[in-house]
Amino acid sequence: MIINLESLPLDIYSKIPLSIKTYKKEYDLEELPYDIQLLIGSYSKEKTLTYSNKIYDFKCDFSEYGDFTSIANLRYLVIDYMNNYLRTLLGEYPFNGSIGSNVKKLLQKKDTTIQRLFMTEELDRMIRSFGSNIDKKISVSSFNINKSDNTVSTEYTISIVLNIDDVSTNISTSVIL
Repeated sequence: MIINLESLPLDIYSKIPLSIKTYKKEYDLEELPYDIQLLIGSYSKEKTLTYSNKIYDFKCDFSEYGDFTSIANLRYLVIDYMNNYLRTLLGEYPFNGSIGSNVKKLLQKKDTTIQRLFMTEELDRMIRSFGSNIDKKISVSSFNINKSDNTVSTEYTISIVLNIDDVSTNISTSVIL
């Protein structure tokens, strides 16, 4: 529902923070912080806020409107989960030592055949760990590791092709060691 802030009654308009009023005049009601949504909803004809989108998860987003952003697309959810798992070392996550990956350790293996074998097992383990919560078929189609050295550090670029219900999705992330 699109709300024009200037069309609201003056007593409601005065309770809305200046940063929101000066940013733009019209907002989708869902864009506004929850307390502002309740304030506007209490004076509008529609007393309850209805959300029609299916929300899979939330991710932390430090924006000026709130502290959470919803993930309503399953593909983005899988990409977000994969990136989080790739960046988290196994055992680093508090209260659940099975979350994370050994990718940073595997990247340093000199034998690329063994590296690819262990990486395949690691990627499959990561998908199994969160894939059971998602009602879609997820598999790794292929992956590639590129290494670039400089005098200070080594950067590895990992490109992964996932199949999510037979739709190909590319994920790319960099790790500096």
